[in-house]
Amino acid sequence: MDATVVLIVGAGPTGLTLACDLARRGIPCRIIEQSPVPQTGSRGFTLKPRTLEVLNDLGAADRVVAAAAIQSRIRFHLGEPLLFDLDVPPAPPSEQRPYPNALALPEWRTEAILRERLAELGGEVDFGCRLIDFRSDDDGVTTTLERDGAAHTLRTTYLVGADGGRSLVRRHLGLAFTGSTDEDTRALLADVRVQGLDQSEAVHFWMTADGHILVLRPIPHTGTWQAVASMEPDHDGDRTEASLNLLRHTVTERTGRDDIRLTDATWLSIWRYNLRMVDTYRVGRVFLAGDAAHVHSPFGGFGMNTGIQDAYNLGWKLALVIQGAAEDHLLDSYESERLPTARAVLAESDRRFSAATPPRPLRPLLRFVLKPFFARRQRNDRDDRPSYRSSPLSLDLAARRAPVRAGDVAPDGTVIDAEARHTRLFDLFRGPHFTVLVFGVGHTLALRRAVEGLAGRLRVHTVVSTGQRPAAGTHVMIDPEDRVRRAYGARTGSVIVIRPDGHIGLIADKPAYQVVRDYLVRIGLRSTGAATHRATEPE
Repeated sequence: MDATVVLIVGAGPTGLTLACDLARRGIPCRIIEQSPVPQTGSRGFTLKPRTLEVLNDLGAADRVVAAAAIQSRIRFHLGEPLLFDLDVPPAPPSEQRPYPNALALPEWRTEAILRERLAELGGEVDFGCRLIDFRSDDDGVTTTLERDGAAHTLRTTYLVGADGGRSLVRRHLGLAFTGSTDEDTRALLADVRVQGLDQSEAVHFWMTADGHILVLRPIPHTGTWQAVASMEPDHDGDRTEASLNLLRHTVTERTGRDDIRLTDATWLSIWRYNLRMVDTYRVGRVFLAGDAAHVHSPFGGFGMNTGIQDAYNLGWKLALVIQGAAEDHLLDSYESERLPTARAVLAESDRRFSAATPPRPLRPLLRFVLKPFFARRQRNDRDDRPSYRSSPLSLDLAARRAPVRAGDVAPDGTVIDAEARHTRLFDLFRGPHFTVLVFGVGHTLALRRAVEGLAGRLRVHTVVSTGQRPAAGTHVMIDPEDRVRRAYGARTGSVIVIRPDGHIGLIADKPAYQVVRDYLVRIGLRSTGAATHRATEPE
């Protein structure tokens, strides 16, 4: 398998995440970007806890944490006066949630880290190459690509459009991008140097009497700030251009201060309100991900996170099907899991946008309305884990309601292996395999016999309490103080199957172990003899 199998169009966070995931699974892929150089501009600014768990699995989280910052303090101004100061202390990491807080990191830095990780996995972005056309059939996709005015064709098995809100892939498929666009709702975005603000570690939020907003937030470790300023509607077809002078005038007008100095704008852009999404993520061998499938307001910091999680959901499924280890229908679950997630994100993003621009009669009450609202939102952002409980890949046979259900993200935790080493569950989950946790002694060997033929894609671990004596030959993990058992709500004999993307697929209490095999076959896994390519994960 040395030819390109997957072509990824677009090298933003979504495309780069998918490229990293496929590369570590041994799937030859090519990622192209029509821009000749990496993009600048902060754009997406927030990485949420579940996204950090994804990046941890991909081997990039430590670099992200080092480059990012927790921005827990927001200063709200109503014109010049300070309305209130909101400081929500960061949540402490725990065994179950090693990344409990959202982090501030500009999109260009996130992309740079993902490119570094992709290079370590043997890949690179093909800059200055753009998609011109493609044709899909039952066996693959033939694309026409262009570089420096010269066209050439490429034959691949799959094509993934991660090429943004104006996606050529989506338009070529003829998919409706339903929703709304409000040309009168616009904002000026910029990355600039700012002088004159006290509390330089805080995010500053101004609202004017006529409902306009201004946000200045520091970009970690750069000495620059991201500015977001709502704008008046265009009139008579006059299209306002982004400029540093316009931003300076807006800042002076909205803050009532002339001592805030803005210089050295490295990026300027006009954002227009769009709330749109497709109603299908897959057309044959072509998939959409990220902004190519859904766009929404920047309020809530959902865009980059949703795209990264799209890619993470798709990557392991593509890999298993390409390797011959799973049936094609596994790929249909990408849409059934991610489309409802995008729909919920669009609705929440729109609610946050409306809350940030309340009607005029409510503005005298802002101190009492906005402060608890934003405090609640900051805390809610810590629990952003998508759940796929209604997915065809989720089967919950637990005898009682547990802290987690099939479809939820599997909690992390610490166990002790046979050599007395402390090991994180997330490290056990990392890789192309399904992970099976069997709680209690005397059960693992029966399970191994039941899943014979599928064991090449499973790693089975027996989780026991301190002092229990498991049967010889089992892969044992000691659970100190039964913390893992409690996190999962497991009983003696419980079996939990965790998917390659860290979501729980199956929960069963004291099952006939044929249930585990039936589940794995039902979701599309093939027996080892049917596989044509064994997964590998580069170090």
